[in-house]
Amino acid sequence: MSDERPDALVESPVPVLAVTDVDKSFPGVRALVKVSFECRAGEIHGLVGENGAGKTTLMRILAGVNRPDSGKIQISGKGVTLSSPRQAHDLGISMVYQDTRLVDGIDVAQNIWLEREPGSALFINRRQMERHSAAILQRLGIQIDLRRRVSELSVGERQIVEIARALTANPAVLILDEPTSSLDSAESKQLGKILVGLRTTGTGIVFISHRLPEVLELADRITIMKDGEIVSTLENKGVTEDTLVSLMVGRKLSLAFPSKTGKTGATRLEVEDLSSPGQFQNVSFSVAAGEIVGLGGIQGNGQREIARALYGLLPTTGQVRLNGSRITLSSPGHAIRSGIVYVPADRRGEGLFIAHSIRENIAIPHLSAWSNFGVMFKRQEAVAVRETIDRLKIRTPSSEQPVEFLSGGNQQKVVFGRWLLAKPILYIFEEPTAGVDVGTKLELYRVIRGLGEEGAAVLILSSELIELIGVCDRILVAAHGNIVDSVTASEATEERIIGSAVRKKREHAAAEESAGKNAGKNSRRVSIREVLLRRYTGAGLLCVLVLLLCAYTVSRSPYFLTERNLGNLVIQVAPLALVATGQMAVVLISGIDLSVGPCMSLITALASYVIVGNEQDNIAAGIAICLIVGVLIGALNGFIILYLRIPDLIATLSTFSVVTGLALIVRPSPGGNVSEVFADAITTRIGWFPIMGSAVILLAIVGEILQLRGRVGTRLYAIGSNPEAAFVAGIPVERVRFFAYLFCGLMAALAGLVVAARIGSGDPQAGSQFTLASVTAVVVGGTSIFGGRGTVVGTLLGAFLLVLMQNSLNQLHVSAYYQYVWTGALMLLAVGAYSVYEHTNLNAQVSGWLQKNLRRNR
Repeated sequence: MSDERPDALVESPVPVLAVTDVDKSFPGVRALVKVSFECRAGEIHGLVGENGAGKTTLMRILAGVNRPDSGKIQISGKGVTLSSPRQAHDLGISMVYQDTRLVDGIDVAQNIWLEREPGSALFINRRQMERHSAAILQRLGIQIDLRRRVSELSVGERQIVEIARALTANPAVLILDEPTSSLDSAESKQLGKILVGLRTTGTGIVFISHRLPEVLELADRITIMKDGEIVSTLENKGVTEDTLVSLMVGRKLSLAFPSKTGKTGATRLEVEDLSSPGQFQNVSFSVAAGEIVGLGGIQGNGQREIARALYGLLPTTGQVRLNGSRITLSSPGHAIRSGIVYVPADRRGEGLFIAHSIRENIAIPHLSAWSNFGVMFKRQEAVAVRETIDRLKIRTPSSEQPVEFLSGGNQQKVVFGRWLLAKPILYIFEEPTAGVDVGTKLELYRVIRGLGEEGAAVLILSSELIELIGVCDRILVAAHGNIVDSVTASEATEERIIGSAVRKKREHAAAEESAGKNAGKNSRRVSIREVLLRRYTGAGLLCVLVLLLCAYTVSRSPYFLTERNLGNLVIQVAPLALVATGQMAVVLISGIDLSVGPCMSLITALASYVIVGNEQDNIAAGIAICLIVGVLIGALNGFIILYLRIPDLIATLSTFSVVTGLALIVRPSPGGNVSEVFADAITTRIGWFPIMGSAVILLAIVGEILQLRGRVGTRLYAIGSNPEAAFVAGIPVERVRFFAYLFCGLMAALAGLVVAARIGSGDPQAGSQFTLASVTAVVVGGTSIFGGRGTVVGTLLGAFLLVLMQNSLNQLHVSAYYQYVWTGALMLLAVGAYSVYEHTNLNAQVSGWLQKNLRRNR
């Protein structure tokens, strides 16, 4: 080590945050070894190291996400045990993650205040939440529409929202893990000003970044980690990039970019008049074999959209040719088969199957090449994966290591490795070195340069202009969805690139305010009307379908509109609406409960024993017993799924069988009588309208209010959309999921009581049709089978449509066999409509294409 290296600090005042001798291991990896680290109040403490050095693991321990194997943690001198993110939040520790932990299915304001929403214990004060959110974003100098869904935001905008969320707690300690990796230079400078302001208020800030100039500019002290250990902690006085790099890697390391040969071959990619409505227009350029071309300019001016369009993710007009042949890019699958691959900026959300192994992530697009008639050549796969790991120097104990345990840089290498094996014509890299250390950056630069030397065409998008200048042979400058300049490597400077983009902005009739506010430039104000349309469009279409079906049935059957038929229709809808509401709560969190039908049967059979006679006390006790049984069934499902870790499909299929058997034991055949007082109370009508119909309507109103403005609704949506994001936000994910199954069991019990009152006796098969019907009602009502999206109103309309369809088919004298066909067809139609609606989502398309290959070959 150099003699010029500053001395390590020895003494310090009582820190606001301190860890002592912390150890942490993962399968096959010792991530932290006797780590001691501290951060003082009112300081910015830089934390640097190579990917895999242990920085993120240490910070996740401090954020309550992971627990240390040993060691002590102190906050303001007091020892604490951090068992959850919520506890860390309450103690004043907030963390901004390298890969944003946001919930796609809810809007910006909800994400910023997730699990810390202003309001009462039950309801959220939306107006106050939006006001506070706007104040935080204004403080950050950024404009983002608070009603936009996070799924609609760019990577940079998502990072801003994550930072805004961290500031809601006015933290004593703010941890930022690569906060500027997706921000442009103006946004990064604005963030720096915010951090300096927070420092003056006494906040302790831990700043993790691979952008060493930023660390040197902002940090008061800098700690260097290597191989899970602390190498040194330095005062930021006279420290240089070379000093930090040598400490990080243990050797001198040149920061130079790979040399450019300047040799190119035939044209590989030709783009002519390519346009995508509202994104970019009349884009024309070409990329030759061996040429690396960058898409630069001010971030958010169509660069990302152009790249995604070339990968088949956006509808386009115009022409695209590869090796002289025109191609049609209607999906990622078509792009891959044509010879185009894409490495997205959001590697965690769009580039990796995070729970799967390195081998599976690398191999999945190539399974058809390594198999014959569905039989895998395992040795060929293993050799190819091992060669890729060795070529890219992926740090892992085994190819079977899940990628979620890898550092950000090693995860990025896995995404690179997947497509290096494909040997395509065109590589598209979006932010190829975001969130990776200096050493890994140089390795990836050499890989990219090597691809060009092998004859591939390469297109790069990067928010770091110096990266584009150092790596690319030519840079295309984008502004307002147009290519406005083409700059050769010899002419490329930051001033030339930004100057070309800014001149175009000045000429544009609707010029934006400044480069520093580009994160919000594409976000127009989302009106309340649009929010309501987005939420209730599906329900509106169901209403139209219901009206059309009613009109057709009326024209064919004079009996349909009689009071008796309409009353019976409402009575039949009630139990399905109740059980479907419980099912919806489970499906919202990406689960399913197949035991609801047998649960209803058991309650119906049980009611014929415990709800008898006319004494109110006996009836009340019987109802209570039935409800308790339903809750116990829900609790059993929750226990099996959450604590025994058995998948919900298997768990509830098992309880389906168990509860069916119990129902037959309690009442082997239909019989017994339910209290007439109880039955009359449930089936009472006001005129022709049953009071149960009023109860269902009330349920819809209360359910919608709780979903829209209640804390429980936000929690369910968050867990269903992104359980990890919900967990790090402080939501007790396991507890909420458990109560969702409890609620489902309770609603199934209520539905069983309604059925018992309707038929007046016990029947061990009374609920047999309700399992399928409840799932169908939920899906037809617009709830996503993947969780995170749905409404109570939609579910109840789905239930009404199913019963109405059955009633109408009976009125039309259609065979019951065809009724099953119609029910199944309706469910397929609903799921298909959702899939079409989501067709532009990258993860849905790429994952679907790759998973199809996985199923085909394994």
